[in-house]
Amino acid sequence: MSINQFNQYKNKEAGILETNPQLRPKNVQKVSSVPQAEKWRSIILGEVSSKLTQINDPTTNDLRLRELNDELNKLFKEKRAWEYRIKELGGTDYIIQKNDMIHTGFNIAGWRYFGRAKELPDVKKMIEDKKKPATKKAPKRKLDDFYYGKIEDDKELQDYESERLKELLEHYNGEIKLSELPTNDQLNKWLVDKKRQQLMQKLGL
Repeated sequence: MSINQFNQYKNKEAGILETNPQLRPKNVQKVSSVPQAEKWRSIILGEVSSKLTQINDPTTNDLRLRELNDELNKLFKEKRAWEYRIKELGGTDYIIQKNDMIHTGFNIAGWRYFGRAKELPDVKKMIEDKKKPATKKAPKRKLDDFYYGKIEDDKELQDYESERLKELLEHYNGEIKLSELPTNDQLNKWLVDKKRQQLMQKLGL
């Protein structure tokens, strides 16, 4: 056992809480004392407060803003881990509290942006895009079908065939020559032309 470990053991036995941030365990399960877990949470809150002050400082440059924002996200994650551990050990339930400092940040896909980090050009654009109301997209099936040439089930084509057949029946008094019936190529060409006209009208051309 090293001198440092021996001192930690003696401090623990004497009920003295560890306060050195460098000795804060990454695994909260290693702490079985509510007072020690509370102490680590308190230290993290102090670090969070300091970094929030820096990230709101108008003299902080963009690179440092990004670094501070990343550090704050990690600290809030660590703080929450200690809060779950404190609750697990029978201590205060911080999970149900609403006035958490994390809510000062803007949440985008699970990552929060704090203070002046929200003013960074790329972050600002993401925030503006998220605030825009979702627009309902018009169905694309008919346009896509026309674009890809899927016209075999088109109702207009069926109507056209019926009208054309009716005209031919009236013209020839029921005696129809096969050569007078429209070919598939003629029908397709008519439908494509009609669709093109409708599309140009919609586009104002």
